[in-house]
Amino acid sequence: MKEFLTNNSQQTQELAQKVAQLVRRGMVLTLTGDLGAGKTTFTQGFARALGVTGRVKSPTFNIMNTYMAGETPIYHFDAYTLETMGAENQGFEDFIGTDGITLIEWPQYMVDILPNDRIDFNFQRTNEDDQRQITIHGIGQLANFEDAL
Repeated sequence: MKEFLTNNSQQTQELAQKVAQLVRRGMVLTLTGDLGAGKTTFTQGFARALGVTGRVKSPTFNIMNTYMAGETPIYHFDAYTLETMGAENQGFEDFIGTDGITLIEWPQYMVDILPNDRIDFNFQRTNEDDQRQITIHGIGQLANFEDAL
């Protein structure tokens, strides 16, 4: 497990850019944190680093947005609305950990379909206005992922 402290959204996106340089198809990144903790900001920096030029926004109401990074799809989930209905039998398994890179906000609502090999990110606000504490923890075969950062 590794912790980072970012002082503004630009630094959060810079961390995301470093992470983006280390990922490959099939990887799943889970993004946990309260509303406004920096999950979507991180995703924006991540997608830009991989070459996405369009607008990257939280897919709150449609649950998943797909962005193309060259030939690689980025599947961006916001599972918040799945709290009451669950993720099973929704077809999300067809995307997670497959041909693209998957980022999942609010992964606790998709826990039944999360792969054993993934990278968990936890975003927490500190007492400072724009400061965030971001913890990165690789799971399974990605257990040492954070060592490369």
